Amino acid sequence: MTNRSSDSDSRITSDDLQDRFSRLTGESDENPAPMQRPGIVAGAVLVSGMLVVAFLLGRRLGRKRSTFVEIVRV
Repeated sequence: MTNRSSDSDSRITSDDLQDRFSRLTGESDENPAPMQRPGIVAGAVLVSGMLVVAFLLGRRLGRKRSTFVEIVRV
């Protein structure tokens, strides 16, 4: 990161954008920044999976316990 103190240098050039995007996609010579906290990501995936399973089990139990009313016209 460079400090840009003057207004004339504060413009973003296409080279700046290309350099940043190439770092994001892994196409640059520099190594991309490693993930700071992989435990948080793993925890979030685990909690999300547990919520989906709880939702599906609750939905199944709700269907089993609900009353089905059939109305027949005579």
